[in-house]
Amino acid sequence: MTRFSSRSVRSTTGLAAGVAAFALLAVAGCADRHIGRKCDLQLDGGTGDVMATNIAVNTEALECPSRVCIQPNQAKSTDTGSLCTDECSSDDDCANGEKRDKSDPNDKRCQSGFACRVIIPNLPNVNLACKKVCVCKDFLGNETPTPQGC
Repeated sequence: MTRFSSRSVRSTTGLAAGVAAFALLAVAGCADRHIGRKCDLQLDGGTGDVMATNIAVNTEALECPSRVCIQPNQAKSTDTGSLCTDECSSDDDCANGEKRDKSDPNDKRCQSGFACRVIIPNLPNVNLACKKVCVCKDFLGNETPTPQGC
């Protein structure tokens, strides 16, 4: 005779529900930050700023979840345009950035992937100033000096 304990069924059901809830939270917690998404700098009287270091920053880019759109100074020649960025702690945080569709000649997103670097100078009202952000390697040379004031 096989006996089923209602306690073990509830425990198993509770465990399955807990695992399902954790999986849902894990998926929801990994929101796409759209690093590398094409964005508008609005330098024609908009909210953008061109810095003395030649980095352009728009801190109100609605197309970027972080609201920060950048186009760094070019240490090497590239046709890559302005892109959304966000804070990072290592290059791994930038690994899933959106890259260029090589079959589309009009796509000006990043070609070579992203690195985590400090590139935005210490500026008022820029929440990512002097913090590490994901930047397209298309703009970077061999060295990325820390901006003045950071």
